[in-house]
Amino acid sequence: MIFSVSLVFFLALIGMEFWAAFVHRHIYHGILWPVHRSHHRKSRKGRCELNDVFVVAHALVAMGVLAAGVLSMQPTLTASGAGISAYGILYALVHDGYIHQRLPLRVLDRFSMFRRFREDHLYHHTGDPGANFGLFFWNRKYDSPRSRGEHAT
Repeated sequence: MIFSVSLVFFLALIGMEFWAAFVHRHIYHGILWPVHRSHHRKSRKGRCELNDVFVVAHALVAMGVLAAGVLSMQPTLTASGAGISAYGILYALVHDGYIHQRLPLRVLDRFSMFRRFREDHLYHHTGDPGANFGLFFWNRKYDSPRSRGEHAT
């Protein structure tokens, strides 16, 4: 039982990256571009941007799934809601907090993995339609020593 619940948690957590990349590419950069565009602007007025409505919407869905699992006493549904919620927390910390510096998390610069997340996401902000639309699974198409800040040998 613990193994299957843990598996559901991790599948939900990992699956959210694929869902987020799909929604980002096809919906946020599609029909919802008028809202998402606020995130691609160079400057932000105040602490929030219109794009933050997506954070609230996703959080409400995650909490709904989690609550439905708890209230119906279904461990797999609870684990799914917990995995979705964990992804949302990680996304908010890394994307909003670290990459876009809305939280004091520059200490993460000491880890190459986090620097890579930032480089890939900021590359996405250049507007290249071939750039990665996910956050944690980067696009190796742009993987080169130069893109990582290393010297070519």
